[in-house]
Amino acid sequence: MELKITNYELRIIDYNNGLEDIKNRLIRTVGSPDERFGEDALRMMRAVRLASQLKFQIEKKTFASIVKNVKLINNIAWERIRDELFKILTTDKPGDGLIVLKNSGILELIMPEILAGVGMAQRGHHIYDVWKHSLETLNNCSSRNHVTRLAALLHDVGKPVVMKKIGDNNTFHNHEVVGSRIALSIGKRLKLSKEELQQLFILVRWHMFTVSEMQTDSAVRRFIKNVTFPYLDEMIALRRGDRLGSGAKETSWRWELFKNRLVKVQTQPFCVKDLKVDGKDVMEILKIKPSRKVGEVLDALFAEVEKDVKLNERGVLIEKIKAY
Repeated sequence: MELKITNYELRIIDYNNGLEDIKNRLIRTVGSPDERFGEDALRMMRAVRLASQLKFQIEKKTFASIVKNVKLINNIAWERIRDELFKILTTDKPGDGLIVLKNSGILELIMPEILAGVGMAQRGHHIYDVWKHSLETLNNCSSRNHVTRLAALLHDVGKPVVMKKIGDNNTFHNHEVVGSRIALSIGKRLKLSKEELQQLFILVRWHMFTVSEMQTDSAVRRFIKNVTFPYLDEMIALRRGDRLGSGAKETSWRWELFKNRLVKVQTQPFCVKDLKVDGKDVMEILKIKPSRKVGEVLDALFAEVEKDVKLNERGVLIEKIKAY
């Protein structure tokens, strides 16, 4: 397709009937799809990505050629596969792209672990099987971060491995533990950076956190320590997707209370360094030299402050040090 000016008139020269494909919202190769995909097999994933981004369909002969030539993907560097996958994951409705990857056979070659959830029923509040739930979680994840989107897709990847049938129900105890290891393996396959691997592992490993009005501040602080400050917002975005992807409402009074407590608790002491006394104070008051006892005293003080933040006053802590 090119633009041409003739007699002061702008004309579009459409050699491959591209305008008609745009009108019909179709993705089609230029010329023989077998030849194009033979030249660069990544074009198969690119076709899926463009269809997902533009909300187009892949033309029938082009899709048939993808299915026929799918194993050519094995010749593509993982870094290039990763980049196209991330572009699919960060579209407005990435689940649609994942379905095309599955139907074409591409997903089985690059991420077969996720397909084990197809048709695997869940119990309780879930209205979808593990596969469909993963796609809906991904679609409803409010973060555009590519690693968070990948974590949303993989958050339940451990369920097929740990599944046990009890009566008429499937149970998935510790699926987040097993799933985080599987996600880490997939992340390494996709050549993620160390920081991206850490984020992926944390989001999958700790996504099964409790939300209850009965939680103590200590429990909320433990959650923050596990997830770490940099990934709190990403975890909240993943949890939102998980709720909606299960058929639940976007929010609840318990969920709103938990988010408010996250903000509140972050203003409170989080580690020994946040105490109003330090090791020097301990050594001066107890008249001891640097030793393990200094750390033990500080740890004991912090344990008390975790239970009652009001104790984190210098005068109060000095009196407690004297008791040791």
